Amino acid sequence: MTVRPSTRRGKRRLIIDIRFTRPDGNRDRYRRDAVALTKAAALLEEQRIRQNIAAFGSPFAPKMVVEEPAHPPTFAEVVENYRRIYMPSVLKPTTTRGYNSVIDHHLLPRFGALEISSVNREVVWELDRALAARAGRKRRKLAKGTKNNVQVVLRSILSFAADEGYLAERPRGLPKLLRPSQRVLDIPTDEQIDATLSIANPAQERSLGILAFAGLRPHEARALRAGSVKLVWSNGHAIGGRITVRDGVSHGEAHEPKTGERVVPVAPRLARLLAPVSRAPRDSFVALTSYGKPWGQYGLDQVFQRLAGRAGIAGFTSYTLRHYAITAWLRAGIPIHVVQRMAGHASIATTQLYLHLVAGDLDDAASKMGNIWVTPAE
Repeated sequence: MTVRPSTRRGKRRLIIDIRFTRPDGNRDRYRRDAVALTKAAALLEEQRIRQNIAAFGSPFAPKMVVEEPAHPPTFAEVVENYRRIYMPSVLKPTTTRGYNSVIDHHLLPRFGALEISSVNREVVWELDRALAARAGRKRRKLAKGTKNNVQVVLRSILSFAADEGYLAERPRGLPKLLRPSQRVLDIPTDEQIDATLSIANPAQERSLGILAFAGLRPHEARALRAGSVKLVWSNGHAIGGRITVRDGVSHGEAHEPKTGERVVPVAPRLARLLAPVSRAPRDSFVALTSYGKPWGQYGLDQVFQRLAGRAGIAGFTSYTLRHYAITAWLRAGIPIHVVQRMAGHASIATTQLYLHLVAGDLDDAASKMGNIWVTPAE
């Protein structure tokens, strides 16, 4: 029996003595005074020790590791998941770059170490006041729209945190977004477009013509493939057709167009520029540099600025060529809802800006004001 009585110095004790083999094959011995005072209890203690040896290879059960409760995630940790989960599946590459810039320059320095639950209504309002104060300083004036952009990105992150369970709900009562101010669109004239394109080489003229005569956005022009161009021919000459806008390319990454797929009619002038494309492989790019390479992110704008400078024209970017196309369609009498679809505007209110805010048309209207509301006596 491993539990046996022992008398030492006249005091009776119960001894538990067990010889066993450890998991590594070495023999070992457990010999201790029993904790229990009766033999029956000591036998139960021996049974528990043998069970430990069988289960764990040791008379002693391993200590239970009590896991400390996980700390609430910080704003920076939520942002890390936001970038990993939300951004790649929802945002376009250009939008992702803008969001990352706002996060790195405005949000992480201020909120990064805070628990996500601490980014509440009060601290968001404090950020809004700080941005407003900064915008008022001449030396550190924020770019127009930055205050709105910061709030938009922050709201998106807080909504993600609520959807993922980091927050019970997105904070209520956040600062209202500023309504963007309307501006008068500065549209190039026909003469300015002709002067600029007349000094372009064929590759440059074709690429810029896609913007000026089909109203494509630069990222849509960079992604346009020959298979998406269908021309109409007459007596060996391209006289029209259509372009199907299916993709965009931003910072070297392909993505869907801003407002989805659409079809744009091809005007005769653009059809002549696109005629060589009919002989190209379907998957080849239409807008190419003088070296036959696809345009980079800023290439179209750089070449247009360079050509416009040589033509003595300043103040325009490649995106104004799209404005020029949309304005030309409206002046030609194409119904506004059709122009909306051709331009790929999500809202007809955007298309209406071209009706009401074109400076040249307003000047023309002003010159005709003297011919109306004139009474015979006058």
